[in-house]
Amino acid sequence: MDNINSSTSILGGIYTQHLTQDITERTYRIFGDADQLSQFASKWKNVAADKSQGHMFEQLETLKFNFDALKKDSDLYARTTASMGLPTDPVDIIISNGKETIREIQAKSCNSAARSAFALSQKKYDEMLRLAPSDQHSKIEELLKQRIEKGTLKAEDYEQTLRNLKKSLQHDNIASEGTTYQEALDATNQEQADKIANNYKFKSAITDMHKSGLKAGIVGASLTGGISFLAEGYSVIKGEKDFAEATLNTAINSAKGFATGYTVTVMSKGITHSSSYFLGEQLAKSITRSSAPVAIAVGVVNTSKYIVSYLKGEIELEELTENISHKAITGTSSFYYGALGQLAIPIPVVGALVGAGVGYFIGNMIHQSGLVALGDSAVVKASKERRNQIRAICLEAIPQIQKNRAELQSLLDKHFAERKHIFDSTFLAMDLAVDNAEPEQYINALNSLNERFDCELPFQNFAEFDQLMQSDQSFDF
Repeated sequence: MDNINSSTSILGGIYTQHLTQDITERTYRIFGDADQLSQFASKWKNVAADKSQGHMFEQLETLKFNFDALKKDSDLYARTTASMGLPTDPVDIIISNGKETIREIQAKSCNSAARSAFALSQKKYDEMLRLAPSDQHSKIEELLKQRIEKGTLKAEDYEQTLRNLKKSLQHDNIASEGTTYQEALDATNQEQADKIANNYKFKSAITDMHKSGLKAGIVGASLTGGISFLAEGYSVIKGEKDFAEATLNTAINSAKGFATGYTVTVMSKGITHSSSYFLGEQLAKSITRSSAPVAIAVGVVNTSKYIVSYLKGEIELEELTENISHKAITGTSSFYYGALGQLAIPIPVVGALVGAGVGYFIGNMIHQSGLVALGDSAVVKASKERRNQIRAICLEAIPQIQKNRAELQSLLDKHFAERKHIFDSTFLAMDLAVDNAEPEQYINALNSLNERFDCELPFQNFAEFDQLMQSDQSFDF
């Protein structure tokens, strides 16, 4: 079950990465907006602050609008024409939905409400949304109504301005929080601009991590809960568990799946944004497409579980090393094969999921084989243990074998020495019997030799031999 959860974390993480990629892309755009704010402060640092603050006002409003769109998971995106290289365009801000422009905005920030109202009321801004500092909004409305009531020559322009005037940059349910004149003026200071930019980068990264984590949690709970439902249901059918216990286990595993999915994605997004800060956005995007942050996050989360178990005394050091080794190898293998799978199968997510699944399987096989491991794998440890056992048996047996061999050699030497003496003495007796023509002595010597081989002659003396030779009976030697 543990391996299933691990592979589920990897595959779920890769799928969630694709599922939340649009959130991360919006976050990157906000990073770009924040950098643009700092660049504007640097670009117009030699221009009078009451003049350059107008550009800062526009950029601050787009930055705030886009951050609200990120929080509300909206495709709406605002951008200043100045950031597009069109500082003199009648349109100051464009709101699009990623495909087409859906709103054009004219923004003016002057040091008084009267000046802002007048600057906004131009015929060339026909039916554009009008935007002014939020602290001047009420006063501008009041002035416009007064001038319309007086019936001035610009009454029609004032009516159009009043009709389209907004306190903040907004469209549908997405809106900035508004920007005051003083806030825009302060942003002309490079240090203050950098501070605002970094603050929005940080808030955007945190928002991306949290919102992506929530989606990942749902995916993790669905996958883990589904697997647990099948496993627990099978146990109920077999009669191993009752329905209540199975339901409780499924709920617990689903909760764990949510927590794991949330944590893995939060960490992977954190790695992505950290790499963007230290390595640059383009390199960070390349790393993200390779699923490296997911692999690292899954490894850290799964490893931390075992470290906590080890610190609690629930597992031994060997089991900790074994589990960390397994997660490191399967995670690395899933990462590389996931990237390879995406290249081989150029279908978003599908290639990475197939490759990561194959990579996990191969990594698991490599780990079990003991070819690669952080320390010795279980297979290698078992082999070493058997080797040590056999070696101990051999070391104990060798002296005994040597002792037995020496005893056997001694017995053989003694045995053959005795046999040699018997043969020599018997043959000598037989020779003497022949020389002395003593058949009885010869037969006795021959009997003595046969007895050494547990045999006996059919005669014991010469008379019996003579009788045997004269009879018609057959005999065997």
